[in-house]
Amino acid sequence: MDIFGNFLHFAIMLEKRSARHTVPTYRLYGEGSDQSEGFWLHCETIPERSRLHDWEIRPHCHEAFFQFLYISNGSGDALRDGRWNAFAAGTLIYVPPGAVHGFRFSRDIQGLVVTIMRDRLDALGEFERTGAFFAPQLALLPAVSDAARHAVANLERIAVEMAGHGPSRTMLLEALVTTILIDLARALGSADAGAGNAGDRDGARAEQLLQLVAAHFREHRPVGFYAERLGLSPAHLNRVARAATGHSVQELVNTRLVEEARRDLIFTFLPAQSIAIKLGFSDPAYFSRFFRRHTGATPAAFRRNQRETMKL
Repeated sequence: MDIFGNFLHFAIMLEKRSARHTVPTYRLYGEGSDQSEGFWLHCETIPERSRLHDWEIRPHCHEAFFQFLYISNGSGDALRDGRWNAFAAGTLIYVPPGAVHGFRFSRDIQGLVVTIMRDRLDALGEFERTGAFFAPQLALLPAVSDAARHAVANLERIAVEMAGHGPSRTMLLEALVTTILIDLARALGSADAGAGNAGDRDGARAEQLLQLVAAHFREHRPVGFYAERLGLSPAHLNRVARAATGHSVQELVNTRLVEEARRDLIFTFLPAQSIAIKLGFSDPAYFSRFFRRHTGATPAAFRRNQRETMKL
């Protein structure tokens, strides 16, 4: 698995837009938008939900969340990129936001599911862009490396903390979530290291590109700007970007703009016109059209719907 996957991963899957008409999107599997309100972190055992659905979680996605699963007993199959992949006890699974996934569990399945609001991933992404947690696909990892075992131990610690009422619990849970993400990145990085050095140069270029996009996306630079900085032709850079992230350079820039706009609309009281200017749009009307093209809603409608859903 390429650890330089799509740095925003997430809900805007441009090439799969039509699939949204047939793949349901849930907050948690089997729950509508009026359920499970008001949380940023949720933990439950795998049997709690899967037994209600005859041990099968049909293909779906979570736009607002990412998940970790740890399989402590039993086995099953996980749907990744349209294919079923077998897993056994001792497997750590990461499901990024927006990824279509499903599970088929054996009846003796045991383990944990931890669901985390995606803004925690976004916040970490402000500081670190090389982690495997930016990969756009579901990841399955045997918990054999030190990093993977640390991640499992922290997932179990989350379950304990969620069941209790210890002091400073929220602060500790936030630290545990960040630690798990770093553990997963290290574990997958170690796994990929065994695959040899093929593609290392393009991987480094992809990382440099993501850093440049993070620094300049508000400037609305053309692809040629990034290509010149990296000493490549625009066509070559687009090939590198697509191989590493599944998206063109322009799509990466657009994705970052949309994600920043979404965050500001949800978590600030800035008017849409101010957000547009902050993101480098000289014409607020064009910003509104741009946002609607990528999300299906105007900025005002998106803010209203999200705040109603999240009780903000």
